[in-house]
Amino acid sequence: MKIYVQEDKNKLKENLSQRGYTLVNNENEPCDAIICDLKRKGLGHIVKNIPGSNTGTLIIDSGSKSVDDIENILNNKIYSDL
Repeated sequence: MKIYVQEDKNKLKENLSQRGYTLVNNENEPCDAIICDLKRKGLGHIVKNIPGSNTGTLIIDSGSKSVDDIENILNNKIYSDL
Protein backbone atom coordinates (compact mmCIF):
# COMPACT_ATOMS: atom_id res chain seq x y z
CA MET A 1 0.00 0.00 0.00
CA LYS A 2 1.41 3.38 -1.04
CA ILE A 3 0.63 6.22 1.34
CA TYR A 4 1.21 9.96 1.17
CA VAL A 5 1.51 11.58 4.60
CA GLN A 6 1.35 15.37 4.98
CA GLU A 7 4.86 16.82 4.91
CA ASP A 8 4.97 17.97 8.56
CA LYS A 9 3.82 14.63 10.05
CA ASN A 10 7.33 13.20 10.49
CA LYS A 11 6.61 11.02 13.53
CA LEU A 12 3.60 9.47 11.80
CA LYS A 13 5.70 8.84 8.67
CA GLU A 14 8.36 7.14 10.76
CA ASN A 15 5.82 4.95 12.58
CA LEU A 16 4.06 3.87 9.38
CA SER A 17 7.38 3.14 7.67
CA GLN A 18 8.46 0.98 10.63
CA ARG A 19 5.18 -0.94 10.27
CA GLY A 20 6.02 -1.76 6.65
CA TYR A 21 3.98 0.79 4.71
CA THR A 22 5.41 2.33 1.54
CA LEU A 23 5.42 6.12 1.74
CA VAL A 24 5.45 8.44 -1.25
CA ASN A 25 7.03 11.88 -0.99
CA ASN A 26 4.78 13.79 -3.36
CA GLU A 27 1.01 14.25 -2.99
CA ASN A 28 0.72 14.15 -6.80
CA GLU A 29 2.26 10.67 -6.97
CA PRO A 30 -0.22 7.78 -7.31
CA CYS A 31 -1.08 6.39 -3.88
CA ASP A 32 -3.70 4.31 -2.11
CA ALA A 33 -4.19 6.66 0.84
CA ILE A 34 -3.54 10.27 1.80
CA ILE A 35 -3.14 11.16 5.47
CA CYS A 36 -3.37 14.83 6.39
CA ASP A 37 -4.79 17.30 8.87
CA LEU A 38 -7.94 18.40 7.06
CA LYS A 39 -8.61 21.28 9.47
CA ARG A 40 -5.23 22.77 8.66
CA LYS A 41 -4.77 21.82 5.01
CA GLY A 42 -8.34 21.60 3.71
CA LEU A 43 -10.03 18.90 1.68
CA GLY A 44 -10.21 21.00 -1.50
CA HIS A 45 -6.43 21.20 -1.75
CA ILE A 46 -6.03 17.45 -1.31
CA VAL A 47 -8.79 16.40 -3.73
CA LYS A 48 -7.51 18.56 -6.59
CA ASN A 49 -4.04 17.04 -6.21
CA ILE A 50 -5.09 13.38 -6.43
CA PRO A 51 -3.95 12.06 -9.80
CA GLY A 52 -6.84 11.10 -12.11
CA SER A 53 -5.90 7.43 -12.08
CA ASN A 54 -6.28 7.34 -8.32
CA THR A 55 -10.03 7.01 -8.03
CA GLY A 56 -10.77 5.33 -4.75
CA THR A 57 -7.90 6.96 -2.87
CA LEU A 58 -8.61 6.82 0.87
CA ILE A 59 -8.29 10.21 2.58
CA ILE A 60 -7.70 10.05 6.34
CA ASP A 61 -7.91 13.09 8.61
CA SER A 62 -4.97 12.61 10.97
CA GLY A 63 -6.53 14.97 13.52
CA SER A 64 -6.12 13.45 16.98
CA LYS A 65 -5.73 9.87 15.75
CA SER A 66 -2.96 7.60 16.97
CA VAL A 67 -0.87 5.55 14.57
CA ASP A 68 -2.90 2.50 15.71
CA ASP A 69 -6.16 4.28 14.78
CA ILE A 70 -4.76 5.18 11.37
CA GLU A 71 -3.46 1.66 10.77
CA ASN A 72 -6.90 0.27 11.63
CA ILE A 73 -8.48 2.61 9.07
CA LEU A 74 -5.89 1.61 6.45
CA ASN A 75 -6.43 -2.09 7.05
CA ASN A 76 -10.23 -1.93 7.08
CA LYS A 77 -10.68 0.99 4.69
CA ILE A 78 -13.51 2.17 6.89
CA TYR A 79 -13.66 5.66 8.31
CA SER A 80 -16.79 7.58 9.20
CA ASP A 81 -15.71 10.82 10.91
CA LEU A 82 -15.05 13.08 7.93
